[in-house]
Amino acid sequence: MIRRDFFKYSLFAATLLTTNSAIASIPKKDKKSKVVICGGGFAGLTCAKTLKQLDKNIDVTLIEKNNNFSSCPFSNLWLGEVGNISYEDLNYDYYKTIEKNSFNFVNEEIIKIDKNKKLVYTTKNIIEYEYLILTLGIDYNYEKIFKDKKSIQECKIKAPAALKPGSEHLALKRMVKNFKGGNFIISVPNGAYRCPPAPYERACMIANYFKKHKIKGKVIILDPRDKPAAKPYKFLKAFEEYYKDFIIYKPYSEFKKINFENKTITYKNFDENQIEYINKKIDFEEANIIPPNQANALIKKSNLEVDEMGWAKLRKPTFRSTSSEDIYIVGDSQGEYAFAKSAQMANSCAYIVSEEIASRIKNKIFDYKNNMPGNVCYSMVTEDKAVSIMHNFKYEDTFIPSYEISEISHDVAVGAKGWYFGLINDILEI
Repeated sequence: MIRRDFFKYSLFAATLLTTNSAIASIPKKDKKSKVVICGGGFAGLTCAKTLKQLDKNIDVTLIEKNNNFSSCPFSNLWLGEVGNISYEDLNYDYYKTIEKNSFNFVNEEIIKIDKNKKLVYTTKNIIEYEYLILTLGIDYNYEKIFKDKKSIQECKIKAPAALKPGSEHLALKRMVKNFKGGNFIISVPNGAYRCPPAPYERACMIANYFKKHKIKGKVIILDPRDKPAAKPYKFLKAFEEYYKDFIIYKPYSEFKKINFENKTITYKNFDENQIEYINKKIDFEEANIIPPNQANALIKKSNLEVDEMGWAKLRKPTFRSTSSEDIYIVGDSQGEYAFAKSAQMANSCAYIVSEEIASRIKNKIFDYKNNMPGNVCYSMVTEDKAVSIMHNFKYEDTFIPSYEISEISHDVAVGAKGWYFGLINDILEI
């Protein structure tokens, strides 16, 4: 069994710190076990690499529509010009890990999945599988906040959510770089979403940019919760201690609509004097509107069961879909367990799934209850200070988390950089 050595290192560090295709090869009918992985992010790459390391005879194919890997972690630092993070530090090619681990790579978009015939349809090929791993990530549910397609499209272009890497990050970077002053609004969605601390770290990084460049602007966070969704008291401390003149945090404030012509946002806010929610308006110059999240649309389209919020349902304690014994769903799309939708969590769970599939191929029983995932997450709050959270799990009818949050410190920021580039190396072999 491959141990999750990088994750163990991360926990240790947190504790101390309180193309068209590169290789387009379709598996042929032979005696090898066919494992097809859909999605080349943190979870998908971990699965592809680990399966080949566990058993070189497993026929592994990774399907990914993008021709390069692009990272969400550390993108906020790049946005705010913190830590000397360049665009190249977020973007990498797939060649090294493909060559080293000898898995097939199909650089095409997935059109549909037939779970009954065990086929994956791409733009150019039909690929058979015995076991299928879906590491597809999230989609946005703009329909929950907008009634028409025109408003959705306008918001996507003018106020990108930027929880997906690539063009959204580039657009948000341009918005920050060209900002002259006024209100920069960040709206946080209700429910689960990718990387819970991301909007609050982003607020800190943008505020840091304003502070450093003497821009007369304020970052205003509209949050439907009573406090930040992750590391709450540390972020509230950071807002007050480092960005008192640059960040305004508005709890119990839910985004309702945006008017780009008049440059106003309407939000529902709890008024303590009237003891009720009332609609309020606020002016803005730029906005980062994050809509509700849900599992990638391909999951529901493939007739795989999702819950009422649109997240994939799993057979406890496994990562197998409730709709198929041979389809695994790993990473941000799952909604069965109280796992942070983070890169480290995706990486950790991918190791477990790879070990289970390797065990199934050898007709061995895999013990989920003694193979717990874990998570460590770092958030920068200033130019040289960060805070971390570490999650451990035990299993009692479901995965039950425990956690520890560090202090905000320079040492944690140093650890964050080691963690990020260590994780990149772990999945990409750079």
